[in-house]
Amino acid sequence: MKLRKYDEKELKKLQQIELKILKEFISICDKHSLDYFLYGGTNLGAIRHSGFIPWDDDIDVIMFRDDYNKFLKISSEREMGEFKLINSNVYEDYFLQHSKLTLKNTKFEEWWNKQVSYDVGIFIDIFCLDNVPNNPKKRDLHVKTIRCINKAIGVATLKDIEYRGNISRNISKIIHNLLKIIHLKPKHLQKISNKLLTKYKEDNCDFVCDICSLNYTQIYDKKDFIPPKKVKFEDIEANIPNNSDKILTQIYGDYMQMPPEDKRYNHAPEKLDFGPY
Repeated sequence: MKLRKYDEKELKKLQQIELKILKEFISICDKHSLDYFLYGGTNLGAIRHSGFIPWDDDIDVIMFRDDYNKFLKISSEREMGEFKLINSNVYEDYFLQHSKLTLKNTKFEEWWNKQVSYDVGIFIDIFCLDNVPNNPKKRDLHVKTIRCINKAIGVATLKDIEYRGNISRNISKIIHNLLKIIHLKPKHLQKISNKLLTKYKEDNCDFVCDICSLNYTQIYDKKDFIPPKKVKFEDIEANIPNNSDKILTQIYGDYMQMPPEDKRYNHAPEKLDFGPY
């Protein structure tokens, strides 16, 4: 994880554009009665700062699987105007398991962007909560299996993955080439992952998980999310989980305590372009 030290005006402008995208996302959800929740650092920012964490450069939201799928369907059938939805349904070499709602004619390039066929504009991340088994052992195996498959999708898609050590990077390249030789394409792995993600039905499960989380995999009690609560986030009101205290404590511990500077992270894009905005 990295920290980009933005110029104050640059970061403020980036956050305002992300807020614009969030407003569009909320507009669609409200119009179609879809539940969503500010998530991760965005939820934390709403509670601790009534808006962005001061150094944060992204917005995260999360939805239950049914609402997430409805959102994808609605977005694919409507004119998106300034906005564009990016996910594996749109691009075969999109290796993440969540979606990004982006603003056209902008750029937010991370280390992996040069290895894929599409450009990524300034965005918000839309994550998904999936049902997981009540039985702890079955749940642990289910989550670990999907996370292994998701890592394989990343390795199959990207020839060069950013690791801290050269050994891990070289192993990743070898596996990438082996998967190519046996013709195991990312889209095939995506299908396997999606099938497993939706394996468990809501009526039989009390717990949910953002299994495809990039940084932290947490098992949540479903009832801690619903019904959503409204809180202030910058100049709007947005939904947060009903029991945000429990969820944020699971992720961050004492989340009201500001972390030291060496523990502060953001996306740290390699290229940032505001386009006409």
